[in-house]
Amino acid sequence: MSFPEFLFRTDGGFIRIPVWGHIPLDDALKKTISHPTFLRLKGIKQLSFAHYVFPGATHTRFEHSIGVYHLTKLILQRLLTNPLTQSLQTERFSFDEQSCKLILAASLLHDIGHYPHAHLVENTALTSKNEIVFKDHQDLTTERLFATHDGFGSLAEILENDWKLDATEVATMVTGKKKLTFSKLISGTLDPDKMDYLMRDAHHCSVPYGNIDIERLIESFVPDAKRKRFAITQKGIAPLESLMFAKYAMMRNVYWHHTVRTLSAMLKRFLQDALDEKQLSQSDTQQMFYQNTDERVLNDLLHALPKPHFASAELLMAILERRPYKRAITLPVEPDKTWQIELATNAKRRKEKELELCNYLNRKFHLNLKGYEVIIDAPSSKSIFDYNDFSELQLYHEKRKTFIPFSDSGESAFTKNFIAEFERTTKKFRITARADIAQKISDHQHHLIDILNS
Repeated sequence: MSFPEFLFRTDGGFIRIPVWGHIPLDDALKKTISHPTFLRLKGIKQLSFAHYVFPGATHTRFEHSIGVYHLTKLILQRLLTNPLTQSLQTERFSFDEQSCKLILAASLLHDIGHYPHAHLVENTALTSKNEIVFKDHQDLTTERLFATHDGFGSLAEILENDWKLDATEVATMVTGKKKLTFSKLISGTLDPDKMDYLMRDAHHCSVPYGNIDIERLIESFVPDAKRKRFAITQKGIAPLESLMFAKYAMMRNVYWHHTVRTLSAMLKRFLQDALDEKQLSQSDTQQMFYQNTDERVLNDLLHALPKPHFASAELLMAILERRPYKRAITLPVEPDKTWQIELATNAKRRKEKELELCNYLNRKFHLNLKGYEVIIDAPSSKSIFDYNDFSELQLYHEKRKTFIPFSDSGESAFTKNFIAEFERTTKKFRITARADIAQKISDHQHHLIDILNS
């Protein structure tokens, strides 16, 4: 097999980023990351509100995207230079130059549609009519690729002229709207996206959970042509286990840290009230997020409000001034409790219950709460541990020359049931509240839960 020469070129110089250090560039890559559409990722924080808790977590999707490209390139080099990985490729699942370019371009541009706080607000009901206000960031991929800039043209032109790729095919690979041959390589249990963000996020948060033997994990990758994805050999078991545990630890301690979750819930309730009360229009709010940076979007929201500000603007002020609400009640997420599921998916119902809780406190303690001082944080039922993808992952036995399901191999404690337990213990249902009333809620937990369940 001939090796695609571009995988080893350095004619574009080098760039140095945290975690991976010196990364070689070719001319097409250098031109891509210098384009204004790609440079805007420097204004999109990787971890949204996490820097309120971990001050170092100000890294952006710019360096993350380059890191994912770098890891993808290392994986492709492994697949093309190792006799075992070469032997497991088939006519329908092989890595020629065009395929490698497509996979690399999709890896580099997988976050090109991102905008501030996208993971908090996309694909979720944000009005009392349960309307979806914000697009999935991946649905903005095509728009971003074909957007033109004076003196630069579009990223699509760079893909077609310098990468010799069909820009529409790259967008399709990123969005996953249509399954292509290599779609599973950039999204799943073993994707380079996860490999980069776990190590990068742990590094910038200065927590010890992202110590993964990435080099050995990549050395264990083999193509699983039947399922059109990566499998691992036995040497990859330990690093895969560390990858899975790193995600669990990061979910519990960073991504779903109670303060991060609380600030996210406060932002969503502010947006719901602002849209419900016509303080902001949906179209203007969308554009403030789609065209903005993390540093500006919250202040722009505040300045866009009519004056004097409506009551729930206090939520936005509290976020800007770092006055997060406090935990009052924390419960396990239980699938058989349908009221928890409803409060996670039905914005109208959730707001009604928040108002009921405030009214109860007003009567009980002679307060004058307006209705936004108590916020319900009900996590989505969507899987956060790629359960279905993990169930399909195969372990390749080199001596037997056979693939067997990793979860059923008996080689690791990390089975499907173990992953399900990760999911169960990570998610928490919380009621948060303004600091001066949090203890009152905690003291009357049973009665307030009855209100939620009624």
